[in-house]
Parts: sequence; C-alpha cells; structure tokens
Amino acid sequence: MTQSPFPIRGVIEGFYGLFYTAPERNDLISFIADHGFNLFIYGPKNDRQHRARWREPYPDFIMEQFAKTVAHSRNIGVDFSYSIGSGVSINYASEEDFQLITEKFKAFYEIGVRNFMIMLDDIAAEFHHEEERQMFTSYAEAHVHVANRLILWLKTLDKTCRFSLCPTDYHGIAPFSDYIHELGKGLNKEIDIFYTGPEICSKTISEQNAADFAAAVQRKPIIWDNYPVNDLAMTSEMHIGPISGREASITKVCKGFIVNTMSQAEASKIALLTFADFFNHPKEYDPWTSWEHALKTIGGEENYEALRLFAENCLYSCLDYPEAASLEQLTSKALCALQSGEKPSVSHDVQNLYDYLNELDEAGYQLKFRMTNYALRNNLVQWIELMEGWAWAGRRAIDVLRAMENNEDIRSPLNWLQESAGEVRKHPKRYAGNVLFPLIEYVESKVFEEKGTFIL
Repeated sequence: MTQSPFPIRGVIEGFYGLFYTAPERNDLISFIADHGFNLFIYGPKNDRQHRARWREPYPDFIMEQFAKTVAHSRNIGVDFSYSIGSGVSINYASEEDFQLITEKFKAFYEIGVRNFMIMLDDIAAEFHHEEERQMFTSYAEAHVHVANRLILWLKTLDKTCRFSLCPTDYHGIAPFSDYIHELGKGLNKEIDIFYTGPEICSKTISEQNAADFAAAVQRKPIIWDNYPVNDLAMTSEMHIGPISGREASITKVCKGFIVNTMSQAEASKIALLTFADFFNHPKEYDPWTSWEHALKTIGGEENYEALRLFAENCLYSCLDYPEAASLEQLTSKALCALQSGEKPSVSHDVQNLYDYLNELDEAGYQLKFRMTNYALRNNLVQWIELMEGWAWAGRRAIDVLRAMENNEDIRSPLNWLQESAGEVRKHPKRYAGNVLFPLIEYVESKVFEEKGTFIL
C-alpha cells in the first residue's frame, strides 16, 4: 500500500443517536484496517457512560465487549482510542471529578487502550460552580488545567499513552476566539487538538483554514471531518456521495483526518473508501472515479447500476452536490415539453422521464430483494422505499395527463397519484428533494382547469 502523507487516518464514532453494536463496530474496524486507516475513536454522544452519565462505570459485560474490540483492533493494526464527554457536567475545580475521569481511563488502560481523548464540544462555555469561578479566570484556563493534568497522569501509567482534545470552539476561520488562542498557548504540546474546518459540517477545508487554526493552537491539528455523519437535523439524509472540497496541500499543515461516520455503519463505508483514496493520493484524487469504485466494492458489481441510480439522486449534504441532477434535468425537460403544448402520449421528453422513473423502481427492487450485502440493504431501505414512492408518484402524474389527453376516466389514476404524493410528502427521509413536485403541481393545475376542483 502507498505510504499516505497523512500520519493519522481515523474514524470516529462520534455522532448523536443510535450508536453501533459491538459486531458492527468490530466489522467497521476490520474494514478501515483493510483500507489503510490506523485509528478508531470511540465517542458516541448517546452512550450515557461516555457523556450524559460519564461518572458511572460501564457494566462488566460492556467492558468485556470493549476488551474484545480493543484486542481485535490491536491485532489488525488499528489504534483504539477511548474518549470521554465529561464536559457536559464536569466541575473543573473538583478533585473528585478529576479522579472519576482517571478511573474511567484506567479501566480502559487495563484492557489495552493507550490512546485517550476528552470531548469538550457541544457544551455551554460557562462555569456551573462557584469554586470554578474562584479557581479559573477563563473557560480556556479550566480546560488547560484538566487536560494537562490528564496527560501527565496518563504518562505515569505508560509513556506511550497519547491524549487528544476536542475544544469547545472546534470550527471557524481566523482570527478565532480568545478561547482557542489561550488553549493553544497553555496546552501541553503533546496534546492533539481537533478542527472541523470553517463550519461544523464544512463544504470545503483549505490549507489556509488549517494553517490558520494551527497557528492559533500552536500545533498541527487533526481534521475532524463531519462528513458523512447524518445526525441531529440531518437524520433524514443519507450521505452516500464521495468526499470532496479538501485541499490536497492540507497535508502540509495537519497531522491527519478523523472521519465522523453515520449511524448506518455499512453505508458509511462508501464515503470511507473515497476518503481512503484521498488519503493515499490527495493530489491525484478524483471524487467521482473513487465513488464509482466504492459503489462497486460495497454494493457488489452485480448491483452497481441499481446502486448508482439510487445514489445519484441522494447527494444532498454539506458538500453541496446537485441533489438529483439526472432526475431534475429529465423532469425539467418533460415539463417544458408539456408547457409548450406537446402531448404527453407522444412527447419524447415525457417518455424519457417515465422510462427513468421505471429504472428507479427496478433499482429499488434489485437493492431490496437481490442485493446480498444485507447490512447495506438494511441501512438504505427507508431511502430506497422513498425512491420507489417518488417513482410511482411521477409515473402516476404522467398517467393522469395521458388519461386526460385520451378523454378517459381519470378517477383511478388520480386516486393513485393522491396516495403516492401523500406518502412521499409524509415520509421522514429525504430523497431527491423537491425535484418532482413541479410535475405534480402541473398535474394539479391541469386537473383543476378541466374539472374545476382538485385537492392533493
């Protein structure tokens, strides 16, 4: 394998929501090991012993699962890092709270972990206890105090221990906050710091962005890439496109990347394969060539056409790709043809759209009932069924127009259209955005013109 210019190439299970089962996590660690990644960070926000109730020890059977995962990671060359999200409720001036963190870390040290992290992101930048206000002059000083103590404590266990920190201000552009500058000045230089780019979920991350942050924190950061993660307000989205917008020359000013995956572990592998290509050859990296290879690798060669059809209309994300370029173009052409007076039964543009919608429907059937990567099928099934719903709604809209053209009774196709349109409008997931709405609205208007009443 080509030597990557990024020393650190990792995955972080750092999202909100349903986190991985132990088998899913072990499988993902095996996958990233096979593709040149060397770090896995455990830190799902909804693990209560990691964040909300971080003071509690894990149950014994969970620690046994962790022990197997840590051993598995070590055996295949992936460094397993345990993180704690204590920032939600810690008293920075409390010796008891500090000891509770060390007890949690010590439990993971004893099962083989040598890489640790503290997450201070997504928390209120304020003190909750009077003794904190008396002990520290700033929030940054409190973070420096705890982090520096923790790395020194870890080094007493084993000098090979590593420690990193996700700051409260983890994104933005120069000149950055006073907090970031104070953190950079005060933190032990061995502590790694994470940066997500100009935004929480960044469309682009440039060499200049990373260099400016590096100057502020007085060390090369590790990029925490919030793609393909789809938590919180993004849970309706399936982030299945290739990574892009990361400048190749960023290798000069960062130590590496960690990739925050989706709660859908198998579907995340598609984006992860494109990251792997970027990590290996950042200057030569081509997102769409890499993406096609990833779709074939994860979905299987025999499912490539179906998966490609599905995925090309499911590209909505922070990366700002056209969401459904093919479907949008075909719909636009069909509408233009209809609006210019072409009859729906003879228009080539209308037929092209109808044929494409048929292909989407067939692709859905292939992916649900013929694809043998069952984990991927289960990850995607809600979006696949929404794709099928759109295919039915679009075809039924055209069926209504053709029935009207032929002076046929439209009650049956109209009822079917109403049903399909209602289903896709109520669906909790997002697929192809609003691309087909103009066609449905056009049908509404035509029926209203002819019948005088129509409500979808």
